[in-house]
Amino acid sequence: MFATLAVMLTIFDGGSVFGIDAIVSVVLRLVLIAVVFGLFQLAIESVRWWHYELTLEEESLVVRSGILRPKRRTIPVSRIQQSTVSTTTVSRLFGLAALECETAGNPDEPDLSMRYLERADADDLQRRIGSVTEVDTTSSEPPERHRVFTLRPRELVLYGVTRIHPKTILLAVLAWVGTTYFEADAITDLQTIVITALEDLLPLSPAVMLVLIVLAGWLLGVGLAIERMGNFRLSAGEDSFRRRHGFVRTTDADVSSDRIQLARVRSNPLHRLLGLAQADVGTAGLSEPIPFGLQWPLAPLARRDVAWELLERAIGVDLSTVQLQSLPTRARRRYAVRYALGVVVLAVGTAIAQQFVPATRAIPLPLFVPLLVLSPLAAHVTWSHRGYALLDDHIVVRRGFWTRRTYVVPADTIQNLTVSQSPFQRRIDLVSVRLDVASMPFLPGVPLPDIDASVGGRLQHRLLEDDSDDEFAETTSEYDDGSSIPSET
Repeated sequence: MFATLAVMLTIFDGGSVFGIDAIVSVVLRLVLIAVVFGLFQLAIESVRWWHYELTLEEESLVVRSGILRPKRRTIPVSRIQQSTVSTTTVSRLFGLAALECETAGNPDEPDLSMRYLERADADDLQRRIGSVTEVDTTSSEPPERHRVFTLRPRELVLYGVTRIHPKTILLAVLAWVGTTYFEADAITDLQTIVITALEDLLPLSPAVMLVLIVLAGWLLGVGLAIERMGNFRLSAGEDSFRRRHGFVRTTDADVSSDRIQLARVRSNPLHRLLGLAQADVGTAGLSEPIPFGLQWPLAPLARRDVAWELLERAIGVDLSTVQLQSLPTRARRRYAVRYALGVVVLAVGTAIAQQFVPATRAIPLPLFVPLLVLSPLAAHVTWSHRGYALLDDHIVVRRGFWTRRTYVVPADTIQNLTVSQSPFQRRIDLVSVRLDVASMPFLPGVPLPDIDASVGGRLQHRLLEDDSDDEFAETTSEYDDGSSIPSET
């Protein structure tokens, strides 16, 4: 945010600046913005604290807040999906913490955000609201848990360096572009002194500056990732998990096993080369920015077998013997035709553009020939990295090459199942299935594309049967549905 504001101020100032001037200009603007923003936040938070009141009743939380528009909210304790206690370096100096609780009703932001609590009070509230287990919340003793995973320093460093960090790179490049083409009319004496000293030591061209800015943005992302997940510890109780992590901003979050909507294991090529993977779960109350969050991490980065063990423990199913079913081979042919047509369209579009836009003539048309030849290989890679398994109570979906994601979705958490078929799929008897769960309200669900039409119909029929059985089970306790989704091996 600070970097974006610095770019805006620089653009409004106008002018042109290169090299070290750009770096110093951005830094000075960031310092100025940070001071102004800090004073503004101090005033706002003081007024907000004065008008905030939280009451813990027997089965609900009552929140009174608002300055110009006061409001009163009642949050049933049983609806809370997860709770988080967090601290920062400054808050720890004063012994303060923040408590956030989330329900399925508001995925954009926490339903309860209580700041400036005593750390002991925040921990006590987190335990008493019963958001993580169904134990006796009147007990003075916290639920018993034991450590199941600790992020080692090597894995922590790899967690940071094996990621691209596009957000920080983009902010760094935007800041550099703004200060390269727009400059303030007046430069302070401090800025002039620093620029002169650095330019004598390190003369830089714009091209080198761009490379260094991208590297600086990536390093910033690495540092933020390491800080966020540093000292990561995962503890497990009978029916709950608790994670603690962070160097500067510490996070202490709880989630109950029965709140988990889906689980995921993911890895990029570097992770797979090193035998590592990430494991996380999703609940209905997550408010982290989409699409960067699902995200209740079980293991930010761990050995592949450890990641799968944690996932199995979270969802309560053994996946060690599960064999994923490949997509039909006619799906691979469909991908090959799709990619080949895409290359042809690009080639034709480039040829037409070269008649009207001289700059596009630098693109050689023969370049599209090897792309066309590689279309079948790309189709095979896509096809081989997709698969699925239909278990008794869970659906497993794998997809993605660069970032391979394997989703495990409990059947009883599926809110909506959509079966679609395009005209091209109809010709080869394929369908696409989308599984919508409450933890991903703004994403297109978990996709299961290009499966056999009979499998899609059987899956849809099976879920409808489950709904009917659940309704019948509510009226009689003597009936227990023993049917299952046929496994595809």
